[in-house]
Amino acid sequence: MNPPSTNPTTPPRRAKPLNRRNVLEVGSRFGPNMTPMVDVTLVILIFFMASASILGHEWFLQTQLPKDQDPDLVDSGYSLPTPMLSADLFMRDQHVFVRGIGNEPMSLDATIIQIQSMDATIADGFILAIRAADDVPYWAVIKAHDAGTKMKMRVSIR
Repeated sequence: MNPPSTNPTTPPRRAKPLNRRNVLEVGSRFGPNMTPMVDVTLVILIFFMASASILGHEWFLQTQLPKDQDPDLVDSGYSLPTPMLSADLFMRDQHVFVRGIGNEPMSLDATIIQIQSMDATIADGFILAIRAADDVPYWAVIKAHDAGTKMKMRVSIR
């Protein structure tokens, strides 16, 4: 056998040929692992979303539910329930109508006129319970609410 040549012009031979590198090797990732950072960010985002109060137009309405009656009257057995007007708003022929105030359904404007024509001293103790169908516009509920609060009624929206 011939000894390997020691010629300085020829490069030395390697024992193994170069293998193709596998792209999916562990050492082929570049940069930091972003998964923990994304997890922490989403947890913080969910925490802030859950703890934030969502304010809508309803937040600013002065809606009051019926309060307890005078304890002296309740104990005596002669107490009467607070008078309640029920206003059910619904749509008919692209107009808002109200059922519950009066014998027949009336238009919203006629109902507001009837509420405003009540005696202010009597209306002060009433509760106006407003219930609206899903297709009733928001402005109609607010208009009925405002008519009740102008007469110093306690207004409840259900």
